Amino acid sequence: MERNKAEIFKEYQRWIQKANPEIVEELKGLNEAQIVDAFFKDLEFGTGGMRGVIGAGTNRINVHTIARATQGFSNWLKKNYQSPAIAIAFDTRKMSKEFAQTAAKVLSANGIKTYLFSEPTPTPVLSYAVRELGCSGGIVITASHNPPQYNGYKVYTHDGTQAVPRYAEAIVKEISKLDFFVDLEGDEALIKKVPDTVLLNFENYIIKLTEELLNIHGTNPEALKVLYTPLHGTGYKPVMDVLKKLRYNVETVKEQSTPDGNFPTVSYPNPEDPKAFTMALKQAKEFNPDIIIATDPDCDRMGLMCQKGDSYVSITGNQMGVIMLEFLLESLKNRLPGDAFVVKTIVTTDLAKDIVNEYGVALKETLTGFKFIGELIEKSAVEKNGSFLFGFEESYGYLYGTHARDKDAVVASALAATIAASLKEKGISLLEYLVRIYEKYGYYLESLKSFTFEGIEGMKKISRIMNNLRSDTPTEIEGKKLIDFKDYSKGIAELPPADVVELVYEDNFKLIARPSGTEPKIKFYLMAKGNTHKATMEKIKFLERYVERIVKQ
Repeated sequence: MERNKAEIFKEYQRWIQKANPEIVEELKGLNEAQIVDAFFKDLEFGTGGMRGVIGAGTNRINVHTIARATQGFSNWLKKNYQSPAIAIAFDTRKMSKEFAQTAAKVLSANGIKTYLFSEPTPTPVLSYAVRELGCSGGIVITASHNPPQYNGYKVYTHDGTQAVPRYAEAIVKEISKLDFFVDLEGDEALIKKVPDTVLLNFENYIIKLTEELLNIHGTNPEALKVLYTPLHGTGYKPVMDVLKKLRYNVETVKEQSTPDGNFPTVSYPNPEDPKAFTMALKQAKEFNPDIIIATDPDCDRMGLMCQKGDSYVSITGNQMGVIMLEFLLESLKNRLPGDAFVVKTIVTTDLAKDIVNEYGVALKETLTGFKFIGELIEKSAVEKNGSFLFGFEESYGYLYGTHARDKDAVVASALAATIAASLKEKGISLLEYLVRIYEKYGYYLESLKSFTFEGIEGMKKISRIMNNLRSDTPTEIEGKKLIDFKDYSKGIAELPPADVVELVYEDNFKLIARPSGTEPKIKFYLMAKGNTHKATMEKIKFLERYVERIVKQ
């Protein structure tokens, strides 16, 4: 709920009286417009947790907004667990360690045993730690791949999965009852350091998992040259540990290997963005690697470029996912249990369906967000109705193995290197392997178009577009008839209701529309299949022009 001007300045004065000295100092330096922006609303704790600009005020990430969220989480934990315990990790961003310490103090003040990592740690390691240490949940201080001025707060439940809506909504209810100024004294006796064995066991699991694949193919990893950049994030130690122990010929981008929340060498620390590879590409001219791997600040997303002649080509999240999937199923086809399954989100490439059908493996689909993949893996394990093999989403998130319940760029890096090394011995690259996949199943291409509409009018516009797609669904495009329509707001199969519509047309045209959960955007996921790359690209270009028309109506 937004505050009016009088309420904004009343809340500002209250913070001047009650906030800690550093926050008060910052507040006193704000001009009127900055005060309004910092206090016109409370920073939302949504289904993905809390994310915002670091600074003073209710609409910012600071020790008081972190403390309030943690107190709400504590209240929820005490209602649901007799003697809860929590693991806390943080990334390399500005204030991440301080925010993690604040969360630990609040939890301990509530009598909750807390395991705190002492160093910046990847998000998937936190997911693993929650399970390894038998915790009731976890917290990660991270804003993933957002710009440097951002930080965030993510909550995990006892299974190591990021809180799905039914849990997140209950936690939000607890938070909304609270003031921002809660007890920060804490009980030091209840705050324990996470044992070093947790990261070691995590790394050893991944090494064993990927060594099995190397042994199946009789691959010599030393022949593969890998250039790796953690983009100043948490990935350096675990990714390098794993790749070195697997005996890859690996180098790091030195200037980007030191943790630094300012991300000084990159404008946007996102491995989905080819610009994030700029510095790596310079070093590649000397090192001449077969592949370049980048991970985001909290090391849950992995991006990759593959050598092609004298240059390097980006491989998209969808493409990397199908390369991993085809390789795993091809390698393990006589070794998989009969109930093995793969998971993808509904907006991820349909090429996965053809691949699993080829190998007789089940495919399950979830809503957008890896937390739903994690939830499904856990549900299958508890109910003993399937053996999880691999999960992926188009936004560069992958999980191979059962050690975590979230996307894991450490295992993704190891798996990508393993595949590249095995293929290199056969004289082919990842790109050539991808072409073979297309030749085997058909050329699948995907595109994501996002449109931003700010403010209240923007929200209305997004709502209007979604309503029009539901009530006035285009029954034909380019002479191709609508053959399937799904409105996920009504709940489809076992999926919870979601504001998503899916339109499928003849000749393999597909369009999925959904408003972003965290930004004032509407996203269109466009998918097509054809007999050649050129024919499929023409279909994608048509769909891109078509959605431009939809948003202009």
